[in-house]
Amino acid sequence: MTTHDDTATLNEMIEVLHDGQSFYDEAAQHVHSDLGSVFSRMARTKANIATDLSAKVAARGDTPAEGGSFAGSIRKFYAELRTALASDKAAAYVVQLEEFEDRILAAFRKAVEESNDEGVREIAQRYMPEVTRDHNDMRALKKIQQARA
Repeated sequence: MTTHDDTATLNEMIEVLHDGQSFYDEAAQHVHSDLGSVFSRMARTKANIATDLSAKVAARGDTPAEGGSFAGSIRKFYAELRTALASDKAAAYVVQLEEFEDRILAAFRKAVEESNDEGVREIAQRYMPEVTRDHNDMRALKKIQQARA
């Protein structure tokens, strides 16, 4: 991988974090339960990691991604539509957010496993515990919601 490829990897991670943050923020505003605080916490986690990754990209002399990805915006639109049609909004958000967590975890794993840049691997590894925690939390919430259905 070249430096350009490694910056692209960091920017991909930033974009999926922005995608997740945006959807978590929206979900937090639309649920009337304790899930709102969970969603807000997860949005802050994504924002904090994205800010740090953006600083790393800027320190390399490159331009960090400022928003989400095109695929993420399409995914968010689809998730919003499914949630709007659902009878249980909180459960629908949990299912959709768990899928966003899958994308975020996959982007970080890819960086850890495929980047030739030790700095990129270290950054991804440093945040893997938080990314994995959020993924596992949403998976557990999804299982709870499914058990209630």
